[in-house]
Amino acid sequence: MAESESKQAGPGLRAAGVRRTRSSILTAARRHLVESGYHRLSLEDVAADAGVTRVTIYRHFDSKLGLLDAIGEDLAQQAGLVARMDDAAGLADPVAAFTAMVRELCRFWDTDPEVFRRLISLSAVDPEAQQVIAGREHWRYQQIGTFVQRLAHAGRLLAPFNVREAAAVIGTVTSFPACDEVATRLRTDLTELDEILLRLLTSVVRLD
Repeated sequence: MAESESKQAGPGLRAAGVRRTRSSILTAARRHLVESGYHRLSLEDVAADAGVTRVTIYRHFDSKLGLLDAIGEDLAQQAGLVARMDDAAGLADPVAAFTAMVRELCRFWDTDPEVFRRLISLSAVDPEAQQVIAGREHWRYQQIGTFVQRLAHAGRLLAPFNVREAAAVIGTVTSFPACDEVATRLRTDLTELDEILLRLLTSVVRLD
């Protein structure tokens, strides 16, 4: 390779190395989070598992809480959550868009249920972790509100619900704890819950 080609490839190779390192850390962190829980999560163990140093973890994520936030973001990126929600929002029919949104949330929760269980349980006892989870839930509720608004404009919101109330109910019904509870009791996959949830939500919005 010529010197000029080497210089051009250098930054790209370094960026690829950074991405690989970050991915290795997140993979190890997810595994240890499930096995040990957040409070017993050892950054030394994560570093050893990922083949890096503790300093490298801090360089990428600043703190243990930053690593937790990155795990949540990585799950969303791997599932393509934002793009798929955008695809659902792009459907012209508000009912089809809403149905796709519910289906997408069920699919997303199935990405890594054990990690989601750890994150939800942690948010109940740790104020800092709760802020991390609350930020992501705020985004989800905003998305739901947009879909509900479209249904309201199409005259498909059922009395006595207004948009705010409907979004709150739908957000709760499609939350991970609710979906996980139903799937566990029915002994079914999270990805198969959308039809059940949609039937339940016909008490809030008209989907026929």
